[in-house]
Amino acid sequence: MKTSFVTLAAAAAVLFTLGQTAEAETRSFAKPKIGGDRLDLCVNWAQGCGKPAADKWCQTKGYQQSVGHVVDHNIGNAHRTRLIGTGAVCDQGFCDGFKVVTCFKPTPVRTYWKPKWGGDRLDWCVNWAQGCGKAAADKFCQTKGFSTAKAFVMDPNIGNAHRTRLIGTGAVCDQGFCDGFRKITCGS
Repeated sequence: MKTSFVTLAAAAAVLFTLGQTAEAETRSFAKPKIGGDRLDLCVNWAQGCGKPAADKWCQTKGYQQSVGHVVDHNIGNAHRTRLIGTGAVCDQGFCDGFKVVTCFKPTPVRTYWKPKWGGDRLDWCVNWAQGCGKAAADKFCQTKGFSTAKAFVMDPNIGNAHRTRLIGTGAVCDQGFCDGFRKITCGS
């Protein structure tokens, strides 16, 4: 069974849908291999050809699924192919493999609304007037197990209504000029 190209429209649909709640990572692999041989187009002999084989290969690389591939037709004489399902080798002229497989995995993100630190609203700065904005948001995200703040929004002059706490020293600000965060989106 020969398949030439899985439409990138499907990939765009997956990325658009997941992009509403999470960021995504995609990576294209040229001439993917398994066991030193080119990846065969099928999982098993004439079964699970195209996307199923590409999906299974992407999963071995830590990705969720494939979102696109390009077939390399009739490569068996020049490059042996290996079935990902059984490990069998095909070395005949009619054996097909992949020129490219594009893999996808969502990257988890989480948004914290009106984030708190030590029971108070998180202050805009790590220390008094130092490390404000991104630095404070990054530090907060790191305490939640993420590597960075992907986005953040200031909640200005909230100190009278909601005291804020500095993430660096734990000091409290309860004046009208104290700024906090309306939201922080953390990710890896």
